[in-house]
Amino acid sequence: MELKEFLRWAVSGGGAGVLAYWLLSKWPWFGAQAADRKRYVSIAVTFLLADVLWLALVFAGYDAMPVGVLGWVEQLFLVGTSAFGLSQVIHGARDLRAGDK
Repeated sequence: MELKEFLRWAVSGGGAGVLAYWLLSKWPWFGAQAADRKRYVSIAVTFLLADVLWLALVFAGYDAMPVGVLGWVEQLFLVGTSAFGLSQVIHGARDLRAGDK
């Protein structure tokens, strides 16, 4: 897998959620938190991680740079919310499958 493919997967293929949940599972502080706090922290981490990886995609020249401040805000919002939404779908599907066993 090349860098471009990895960044695309992370930004638009649910990878940011997978990476965020993996990173959070390695953090002892996160494991000690209440369920509602874990949910909000995981939302924020997924959102921010996707945005940082999208910025890397743009600055590497793999994606078009938005025009104007509003273009940047809209694209960062779209990437963050898409990553969060996909992470919830993946997380829910994994939890539901685990209950079938």
